Amino acid sequence: MTLGVVSHPFGSVVRSLLIAILELGVEEVMVVGHTDCGVQHINADAMIEQMVARGISEHDIEVLRTGGIPFESWLAGFDSVEESVQNTVESLKKNPLIPKDVVISGFVMDSVTGELMRL
Repeated sequence: MTLGVVSHPFGSVVRSLLIAILELGVEEVMVVGHTDCGVQHINADAMIEQMVARGISEHDIEVLRTGGIPFESWLAGFDSVEESVQNTVESLKKNPLIPKDVVISGFVMDSVTGELMRL
């Protein structure tokens, strides 16, 4: 099963993981990042500028900010794939809704060779 980025401890990705664990019997979760990721080094301010240039209203963006969505951090990229994967692993391990007997591990896949490195 492939899921998206865990950007919120109670978001849709975690909900999907819970369904997989509780309803489908999943016993292990593998968080896999990859080298040369397009999200790496994304600048949130530049993304917001592009949104506005494409017709997204600044008012709508501000509504999201004041509505509790950490908009800039949600849009931001990361500097280290390894660190990003490790942060996601730790976030899942600390999530109070995920049973403690579920094994959660992190990996980085080399986009060129396909080699999988365990973190």
